[in-house]
Amino acid sequence: MATGKIAKVPSVQSKTRKKVHAGEYIHDEVYSGGRHDLTEWIETPKSSRVSGFRYDHANSALQVTWRNNSNHGYIYLGVPYERYRSFARAASKGRYVNTIDKEFEYRLMDPDEVQAASNPERPGITSRVRG
Repeated sequence: MATGKIAKVPSVQSKTRKKVHAGEYIHDEVYSGGRHDLTEWIETPKSSRVSGFRYDHANSALQVTWRNNSNHGYIYLGVPYERYRSFARAASKGRYVNTIDKEFEYRLMDPDEVQAASNPERPGITSRVRG
């Protein structure tokens, strides 16, 4: 099985971060394209940058789509569930995703991944607000 190419992409602070390039094979040894346990897409109407997001429990991956529609979105690899919860509860999704893309490897999603079925038995994020 072939693995994806990983390129070093310079960041603003002159450190390097890894960006995994999409291809026709499995993109990362940790990410299994055929095995998913996806939450429902959560839309973010108040965000000017992030259109929607969901979490893949089987692969510990955060999937994010963008308002600019210049691509299908990104998959952030190796994101712990608690970081996903923090992202979901962040007031500014765009600002929070900036910290995620500096910390985790990511790659472009293909159309099939965007359309992949969610697990209807997987509960969504609950609010911390108490009534």
